[in-house]
Amino acid sequence: MDYRTGPLVLGYQFNWGLYGVLTTQLYTYHQAGFRDNRLIKSIVYGLFIIETLQLIMATHDSFHTLALGWGNDTDLLDVWFSWFDLPFLTGITSATIQCFYAWRLYILSKSYVLAITIVALVQGSAAMAEGLQIFISQNVPGTQVDTFKTTAVWLGGTAFCDIIICCGMFYFLSKSRTGFRTTDSLLNKLIRTTIETGMVTAVIAIIELTLFLTFEHNFYHVVPAFMLSKLYSNSFLVLLNSRRRSNKRSTSTSESFNSLPQFSSSRETNRTGAMKVEFAQRASSEDLGMVSLSETENIDKHHRNPPLDGVLCDV
Repeated sequence: MDYRTGPLVLGYQFNWGLYGVLTTQLYTYHQAGFRDNRLIKSIVYGLFIIETLQLIMATHDSFHTLALGWGNDTDLLDVWFSWFDLPFLTGITSATIQCFYAWRLYILSKSYVLAITIVALVQGSAAMAEGLQIFISQNVPGTQVDTFKTTAVWLGGTAFCDIIICCGMFYFLSKSRTGFRTTDSLLNKLIRTTIETGMVTAVIAIIELTLFLTFEHNFYHVVPAFMLSKLYSNSFLVLLNSRRRSNKRSTSTSESFNSLPQFSSSRETNRTGAMKVEFAQRASSEDLGMVSLSETENIDKHHRNPPLDGVLCDV
């Protein structure tokens, strides 16, 4: 019993804890007043609704399994809503966020990232397929055997896609450095945030897959399973909220980026092939976010004499 109920208790606790962190992140995002377009706001609030639904269903399962069904093996091994709230909703969340990252990476690099989108959609579909397999079989003890292939595609694809996104962001942002301390510092912060958030979800997915395939008749894999979806949502909001930073030179907070900047498609270059980072209007140099990268002429002139309504930094 302990090797089944113990992981469930830990999984439910992590689920609630990460939901509390997610609520705080959403409140921060709402208070910041970012002028994001409707699509981005729909993703943010839609993900929160999905996570709330997942939490309600998981709480229902925990009450029936650990309270009403305590000591009853039948209730302990009942599927309840776990077929839907774990693989199904997690697949929707992870695929949505990964496609968003692929879109930002495309705008940043101006190169095709169709592979990332395909991997994201494949792993999301595999997660939903696993949920349907569990619902049809209603066989918790045999879950690892029945869903071996779909689970490997889901979690393996999830980790692989996260690693590709991290490497791609690291490569293209690192390429933008030219030695200006302010801009390089900004890019370093963005690189660090992207890698930290992306690698956390990749590592948790690998851990869940390893536990799922190694221990076939216990619930050890449930602990990272309950964490994965909310880690994706939290990492997504952390990246968006990173555009809001406190101004170190005053007691008041710095102005936030008004919107997610657009990455210019212009391919014009100056003699040195330098690039610039164009911040939103009146953005503080301490802000960090999904900055605009555009190639332009006369970079040195803009760097030495930045306009009053914006900050232009060479990279």
